[in-house]
Amino acid sequence: MQKLFSMFPRGAPGIALLLLRLFLTAILVSDARVDAAGAYAIGAAGAIGCALGVLFGCLTPMMAGIAVLIGFLGLKVDSGLHSFAPIAIALALALLGPGAYSIDARLFGRRLIAFGPDSNEDR
Repeated sequence: MQKLFSMFPRGAPGIALLLLRLFLTAILVSDARVDAAGAYAIGAAGAIGCALGVLFGCLTPMMAGIAVLIGFLGLKVDSGLHSFAPIAIALALALLGPGAYSIDARLFGRRLIAFGPDSNEDR
């Protein structure tokens, strides 16, 4: 699973990735509301599930990939440039990963392995 993520940056880059996740979540929830008002309840449920995964940073590359597909499926023939913004955000998250402030960082982040007299291997 480690190969899904290149790194988990902290500080300003980590906050920037958190902001990308928040904005993508807002877009997915907004699209789900529109789908739920129509006859696409299954699509709305999928978008909400994907939004929750992106929001908490759980399996972010996979969830962002699904968000890219949702974005492409929602495109209309006469779509303007603003319709590609959610796709670009989702693609950036899929390529960059979730950042340090996510569930993925807790589950799959780098760990320090200590050897020597201070480690707990003797106890």
